[in-house]
Amino acid sequence: MPTNKKALILAGLLMTRGGYSYERSIPKGQVSGLKLLIELKAIVPGPLDSRYASCSFCGLHRGPVFRCDGEMHVQCPDCGPYKVDLSEQRNWSLDIDWMIRKLRAALNIAAHVAIQKLYEGVWQIGLYKKRAVILAERIELVVANALNLFHGKTPRLDSWVITPRPLSRTSLDPLLGTATWWHLEDCFAIHGNGLRFVGEEGGVIEASVEPRSVAVHGPFSETFEWVHIPDWSNDPIRLTAAQAAIFEVLWRYRGQPQSAETIMNKAHLASDKLIDVFKIKAANRGDPTYEGPMHAYETLVVRNRRMGLYSLSEFQ
Repeated sequence: MPTNKKALILAGLLMTRGGYSYERSIPKGQVSGLKLLIELKAIVPGPLDSRYASCSFCGLHRGPVFRCDGEMHVQCPDCGPYKVDLSEQRNWSLDIDWMIRKLRAALNIAAHVAIQKLYEGVWQIGLYKKRAVILAERIELVVANALNLFHGKTPRLDSWVITPRPLSRTSLDPLLGTATWWHLEDCFAIHGNGLRFVGEEGGVIEASVEPRSVAVHGPFSETFEWVHIPDWSNDPIRLTAAQAAIFEVLWRYRGQPQSAETIMNKAHLASDKLIDVFKIKAANRGDPTYEGPMHAYETLVVRNRRMGLYSLSEFQ
């Protein structure tokens, strides 16, 4: 499963849970998805009380943290003392404002259309095809308030309802035809630094979200998340969301040199220079995961340092 798919599934899980979730409670298979969500700033860290820590063994108790032989330990009343793993004390929450912004952009909802909080965990985020779009943390919240949502003072019959997939068994049509239910993870995909709407029909959606590393735009994959550099490896180089966004902007300018400011603005990135997104920390030098994107940057990007302009080499 590609990282962007894992990231969206994890975003749906955090959205369903609400509040903050400890990092240790996130499935190990979705660690790469967590890293991508952090990079996209789609999740926010929760408060960390360094005086207490949760037990990594039983997960039932929190105990006081103390120093022993120069290392930090926690005392669990059941499991006893053990060395604190700070990574297991971090907790994260989905930034619902980020999710709403990206969903509105994916559905081309006009910026002037207001966002309405209808109930706790339920929002109307705009209109799509002249029908209300309702986002909810869980489908149960929509069902519980269905009478007022769809038949109240402001009728919203035939709405689009977006929620994460339910964690428990649910009817295939819990809204009884009153509205169209979209699973967040099926109808949308992480693309670049945002979301892309991939369809309304289940069969089409599954085909659209399938991982594609094959070159489509010159050496780049369809989503620009993979780039093929033959002199580097027979396998494509995996790019981060930010790196893919930069190459996508460069590709769309069809080889015409552009300033760093223009490129970074179009890619929705805060850095001043393109190289900032590709720089390799000393600890990561020699690791193909980090060296590959830098090689792609040095190979494909033409830099006019005097003029401060950038373009793609050998544009096809």
